[in-house]
Amino acid sequence: MLTSIQNFFLNKKLESSKSSKLDDFAGSKIGILFNDDVSDRYQLQQLIEKNFDVDPSEINFLGFSRHRYDRVEKPGFVFIQKDFSLFGQPKSEVINNFTRHKYKLLFNFFGEEELCLEIVAQLTEAKLKVGLSESNEKINDLLLALDSKNLDFFKESSKYIKHII
Repeated sequence: MLTSIQNFFLNKKLESSKSSKLDDFAGSKIGILFNDDVSDRYQLQQLIEKNFDVDPSEINFLGFSRHRYDRVEKPGFVFIQKDFSLFGQPKSEVINNFTRHKYKLLFNFFGEEELCLEIVAQLTEAKLKVGLSESNEKINDLLLALDSKNLDFFKESSKYIKHII
């Protein structure tokens, strides 16, 4: 019951808010939002470093988990649904630290039905937000028609981004 109320408010927040976009851009960081139950942070980091030629210190990761950290301590780059208030507001320092940065690129590497990740993506300011076609088109500027398990996402997106930015 409590989760369905929270989901109601999360959906309302997603529908009512506009995506944060930067007009005056000064940052060079890259943000990665991903499903930690599906993707490996270190593998994603290697792909970003290889395809975008960036220093690891310029990459911020934030993963979401549905199951993995219910009973064990979660790492500092992961949040769970309990990190949102009943009314859909982030109440976790992990989320606040991620959304506090202004990113050059924000990669939304998650598929459909990822409400918590969509909310964080919407709250995050970035010059360009890149996501998968199966995710919510309201939160992304560029959508790629790849499967959420296809790691060619970063290779393909680098081809387009180099022409855009």
